[in-house]
Amino acid sequence: MSSYIRTTRECTFRDLSPEMLAAIQKHVEKYQLGVDETSLLICCETTTTGQKAGFFASGSDLTLTGMFVTPQLLLWTSGNGKRNPPVTSALLRNIDAYDFENTAMYKVKPDSGLNITGRYTDVTRQGQSFIGLGPDSAGEKFRQVLQQAIQKARL
Repeated sequence: MSSYIRTTRECTFRDLSPEMLAAIQKHVEKYQLGVDETSLLICCETTTTGQKAGFFASGSDLTLTGMFVTPQLLLWTSGNGKRNPPVTSALLRNIDAYDFENTAMYKVKPDSGLNITGRYTDVTRQGQSFIGLGPDSAGEKFRQVLQQAIQKARL
């Protein structure tokens, strides 16, 4: 059983939290990504509730992840309501996306989402990141749109 409960909803870019929007804008300007809201293929937000475990644990942690795909770019940011959440982006032609459920690690720690491997905008070497997605229809749609966009970007 996963120690996280994830739900994903499709939303508009402007529906993301003000902290996320500000961080995304700063990232887009810094790397001159030229993102236009009208070019977004999909925009989603995942709410993750982490269940604390152990004798002294109480309550749960809440994290929001905002993500979108354009014909050339994947961008995501994740935070718990604090200012300046970290933002990561990658050109689609430089990455692969794999369902976490199909990895060996899933057997050790069940979870729902995508492993993103490749070269990111802000680094020159290969890397791997995880984007948590709910097992719901919006999470599934995000997976499909991203996979199709990656395939098209490589043509």
